[in-house]
Amino acid sequence: MKKNPFENLKDVVKLEEVCPVHNVHLQQLDKVLVIAGEAKPRKPVPFCPECAKEGIAQKSQSELEKLKNKELYANTYNVLERDSTIPKELKTATFDTFIANTPEERQLLVFAKKQADKYLNGMVGNTLITGGTGIGKSHLSISIAKAINEGYRAKNEPKSVLFISLTEIIKEIKEGWNYGRGAKLTEAEAVKLLTEADYLILDDLGAKNATLNPKSDWEQDFLFDILNNRENTIINTNLSGSELKEVYNERNASRILKGLEGNTFKAFGIKDKRYSIRSLKGN
Repeated sequence: MKKNPFENLKDVVKLEEVCPVHNVHLQQLDKVLVIAGEAKPRKPVPFCPECAKEGIAQKSQSELEKLKNKELYANTYNVLERDSTIPKELKTATFDTFIANTPEERQLLVFAKKQADKYLNGMVGNTLITGGTGIGKSHLSISIAKAINEGYRAKNEPKSVLFISLTEIIKEIKEGWNYGRGAKLTEAEAVKLLTEADYLILDDLGAKNATLNPKSDWEQDFLFDILNNRENTIINTNLSGSELKEVYNERNASRILKGLEGNTFKAFGIKDKRYSIRSLKGN
């Protein structure tokens, strides 16, 4: 049985008047008080104890909902900004800020927008964008991430979206090997972070340098632990399909390239945008 929050108050008197909602007698504090904003002291207005209890319950429920929403957003919508490794120069990247001057650049932009829409409409599967360095793959991958993040928020169905440079994550883990307990990120923590995100964007996977070498057994196993436990992964890389198979073992390559029909874009005809921008600045 619920307790009346006013039952212990002294000087509360029961009136003849009845609440039309609960059919119980109204009560009133039998004291003259100074009411804020009023010149003369007076008795407070009568109240229904049942209405009062409901008001307290509603307020408590409202506060509980606020806490639940705060926790929900901490585990979903806020992940992109809080946990991602987005480069400083790409923090403001969106579809609108992507410069598409050539037909292929425009096709790439259209493809990226369509992929974001597909995910917002419930598509399950991977996306792969391949092409040379500096053509805007990271820019568009971040734009996809933001579109998914904002889109699900607008639906009131927030999801966790994470943009990660695998190279940076691996670097942090290896640094931890030297510092032990002082490590910023352990392998277990990284795997948990990357597998639990609803949508994971892997930036510059297997970045190609002067020479093309297979990844170490540890890196192969680390990537497999992630890809083998995921459904929605968006990957960009400067490696071709055949080069991915050289760098990664069969089980990883198969998971990267699996089920990509209609969800991959090869952009090896686009020139390095960074060179073009530097040239313009120099003129």
